Amino acid sequence: MDPIFTLHGIDTGKLLDPMIRWLLGPGLRIALILIIAWIACRIGTLSITRALDLALHDRRGDVVASIQIAKRRQTLRSLLVTILKVIVFALAILMILRDLGFEIGPILASAGIVGIAVGLGGQSLVKDVIAGAFIILEDQFGIGDVVKISDRSGVVENIGLRTTTLRDQEGIAHIIPNGKIDTVSVMTKGWSQIVLDLDVAYNTDLDRAIGAVEKILKEYAAEFPANVLAEPQVLGIESFGDNSVKIRSTLKTTPGKQWDAARLIRRRIRDELNNLGIRVPFQQNIAWVHAVSPAQTKENEQKDLPR
Repeated sequence: MDPIFTLHGIDTGKLLDPMIRWLLGPGLRIALILIIAWIACRIGTLSITRALDLALHDRRGDVVASIQIAKRRQTLRSLLVTILKVIVFALAILMILRDLGFEIGPILASAGIVGIAVGLGGQSLVKDVIAGAFIILEDQFGIGDVVKISDRSGVVENIGLRTTTLRDQEGIAHIIPNGKIDTVSVMTKGWSQIVLDLDVAYNTDLDRAIGAVEKILKEYAAEFPANVLAEPQVLGIESFGDNSVKIRSTLKTTPGKQWDAARLIRRRIRDELNNLGIRVPFQQNIAWVHAVSPAQTKENEQKDLPR
């Protein structure tokens, strides 16, 4: 290669010396800045995780409280790690720009002017950030909770300072700005409850039907004690329908377990009712047919003839 460069009048020594000096100077510093930034993020993430584990530790014997603490710990960890990465890499970029020969002062001044412009024009962004901060600080809901926001419902996948992400049963992710969250219905806050309504016919032996429901509920509570927080209750007759009597019962469960428990209990109640010969009523239509004699039919036909 040297004869080629020499032929074209290029001094390889003058070409390579500045490159080597840059690689050993600013280039090495840039590489060290990136490595230190990565190490700082790793150490910061581990420190945040450790600090949250110590500050928000699980409570022995209290399953509900432990679940809520775990959700809050995961939410805070996600938020704090994101903030840490933004700060670390922002500082790293400024240091790299300085080593590349850029003046940081004008850049910071321009960033301040841009920040003021964004603050004046992006009021919705500021509203989203403030709302997100209150959601996290007040522990309104956390990652893993099942919530309903307006007409959207699903599992909370992520809570940021600006948006909240829900994932519904169809796998669709709904990204909702925090500033637009007015009312939230949290279905897994503290504890959950199953409300079972059973319709039976009017001629059903209600004592047998109530006994069957109570038996199934107690069997489930004994089989899955970790999912049940209180004794099941059969409240009795809730209402009278057109062709049925509604029996209501409730079961208090740990957060998020009410749906699986309800499906299993309903299936077992159906099997138990079949074994007892108790039938669940269904909608029936009755048509009354009035028989007409041949003499009446002939008379009606004569009335219909034109005169």
